Amino acid sequence: MKTFDLVEVETFSGEKVLREVVAVEGDTVYICTKEERLSAQKEAREPVCAGFNRRYVHPVTAGQSNHASVSNP
Repeated sequence: MKTFDLVEVETFSGEKVLREVVAVEGDTVYICTKEERLSAQKEAREPVCAGFNRRYVHPVTAGQSNHASVSNP
């Protein structure tokens, strides 16, 4: 995984959401929404993100990005 990769994340409640990778440090993957990343870039600031253990973060293939069961709140 690398910065800006689209990933599917298993949240603490068991929900699956699509997010972008902000950074990877060891076993922690920092993620945010695409909207937050674009807003942060426009405002010249670091994006507000959340860190998840790598085991809960999965790369998304082209076919998965439009998957109906994945929410993107």
